[in-house]
Amino acid sequence: MNVQTHKTQPFKTQALKTQPIFDMHVTLKAPLNIGASYAGQRIIFDVKSGFFEGEKLNGTLKPSGGDWLMRHPDGSYTLDVRVCLETDDGALIYMHYKGRWIIPVHLQKKVMSAHTCSEVDKDEYYQRNLILFETSDARYQWLNELVAVSQGYRTPVGISYNVMAVL
Repeated sequence: MNVQTHKTQPFKTQALKTQPIFDMHVTLKAPLNIGASYAGQRIIFDVKSGFFEGEKLNGTLKPSGGDWLMRHPDGSYTLDVRVCLETDDGALIYMHYKGRWIIPVHLQKKVMSAHTCSEVDKDEYYQRNLILFETSDARYQWLNELVAVSQGYRTPVGISYNVMAVL
């Protein structure tokens, strides 16, 4: 089989453009440590409460979701999160995301401790997520039509995110 490639133009990778949607702050309940299994160490964090605020979107988190976090043998984490947002004007929005959390070994204890996590700048570790939204409320239909990303960071009561639409 003879495979030929055709180059019509030089390949130019461009940076994705983003626009802030909101900042979200989540208070978590005590973790449920399922323990080590064939897949890694599963830790479940239920949402206790939370809020989000942005230019076009503000409200609270319903206490109905959580993070089904997986700690891998190499020390990295995979996030698997589902939450329900309620806007200040009463709309319900389902938000779900997957992400990766990589914390350098020398920072892991500080980041994971509620007492010392604020001492570590969020740019000293990697916590990024791919987010999708679902809502039936016509006022927020635009959320159904976009992909969002976020940078997360640990807080003394849980976790916070800077959520951005990918344009």
